[in-house]
Amino acid sequence: MTLPSDNTELALEVWRSAKRALKRLGQKAEDIIIHHDQDGVYLGHRRVYEILVNSKARLSYSENGAKENVYMESFIGRFKQENHDLFWEQENLELLKEVVEEKVRYYNFCRKHSAFGHKSPI
Repeated sequence: MTLPSDNTELALEVWRSAKRALKRLGQKAEDIIIHHDQDGVYLGHRRVYEILVNSKARLSYSENGAKENVYMESFIGRFKQENHDLFWEQENLELLKEVVEEKVRYYNFCRKHSAFGHKSPI
């Protein structure tokens, strides 16, 4: 059984990881808007405080769930579909994290996307 605090901790760790990635790219957290659905873990006081007060970033929430964020939902669906077998082959969480980071880096820096005129997002 997963406790709500476990989800909050994971969400906070993901945010901290994102901040480190932004820093490596020369971006500041206060320059971004974080957009997602209204799942309870994203609405929790600790996470919202960390993002709004400590990091000075902005939050945006979908009103109607996945239908309001079709681009991200499309990316996540394709990402999981294309990498499903690779993810399941990993023997532990650390190896899985490495593979996901590698694939996200590929998607952002190398993979050409038709929506961007066959250029990478970065």
